[in-house]
Amino acid sequence: MRLLRFKQKNFRNLATPVFVPGEGLTTIVGGNAQGKTNLLEAIELVLGGELRNGALERIAFGKSQAFLYAEVETQFGQSRLEARLTQEGREHRLNEAPTTLRELAQLPGAVRLGPDDLALVLGPPDERRRFLDVLLSRFSARYRAMLSQYNRALQQRNALLKAGLRQGGERVSRPPPSGLEIWNAELAKYGSEILGLRRRMLNRLAPLAREAYRELAPGELQLELSETAAPERLLEALEHCLPEDLLRGSTSVGPHRDDLRVLLSGREAARFASRGECRSIALALRLAEHRLLWAHYDEAPLLLVDEWHAELDTRRREALLAYAESLPQAILAGLETPGVGKVVQIEAGVWR
Repeated sequence: MRLLRFKQKNFRNLATPVFVPGEGLTTIVGGNAQGKTNLLEAIELVLGGELRNGALERIAFGKSQAFLYAEVETQFGQSRLEARLTQEGREHRLNEAPTTLRELAQLPGAVRLGPDDLALVLGPPDERRRFLDVLLSRFSARYRAMLSQYNRALQQRNALLKAGLRQGGERVSRPPPSGLEIWNAELAKYGSEILGLRRRMLNRLAPLAREAYRELAPGELQLELSETAAPERLLEALEHCLPEDLLRGSTSVGPHRDDLRVLLSGREAARFASRGECRSIALALRLAEHRLLWAHYDEAPLLLVDEWHAELDTRRREALLAYAESLPQAILAGLETPGVGKVVQIEAGVWR
């Protein structure tokens, strides 16, 4: 997929209304806090990307809403995408008709890499769960539905567990067994589906991540699911953990407590890998995501790379640039130019 033209109004500190990238590689060059990251994020959002935190944080100070617009070209022709961000959230349109993120997932969209991806290695488990959930949601409407139903059942079960607590945390009585049995069954049903889909996804993702890491640095990257309960034992685990869950007022087992283990040459990366190695692992995960989506859509998503040179030695930079240059289109951002492709200078939200 190629981005032909991008427009914005009132998105953070961005001032120039129109951005036209070149074919192949485009690099946005500027100092810190000049708008490079904001421009990449705006492009990602209008293409249906994940919105972390609230939409309000993306709206320029003193404004009530922001607008984003993109013209893209896929193997099926050209499309026009729009997004409106307000305090309540965001709305999307595709070819001037209202649409949903589920429908936008039919397009290759974009994959954005950046320094924040270090959280995939060094951050808490919910960062890695989100990575898997967002990726799986791109592939499967069924997964999105399962996850929604699971979260609903989890909220209901936790509400029953909290009802058995006194103020201060002491257990008064066991919540009604009939209520718990219903939500235990729902969690086991949808949770086992989620775990099965995650396992199948990891079987496809892990080899691609291992290959991508080999291109960046020496060492063997391994990805493993760390599950609090196997899919076929989830109902049993929920029942077994009930006394502890009553004391905690929350559910201690299930997909919402699982993790993606990241190992480098057999050792926990978060504990033993250097910061440079962790950066390479994060890059490998995102490049594997890009390759997996490329195979799924039979078309490369737009690649967006923030701070493309940060914490990378010459070998890693060259490997990343070689991959970016092999694509129909990629947009980099950083303090310096790689010396190839179109260069766009940005300062105080104004580019030229």
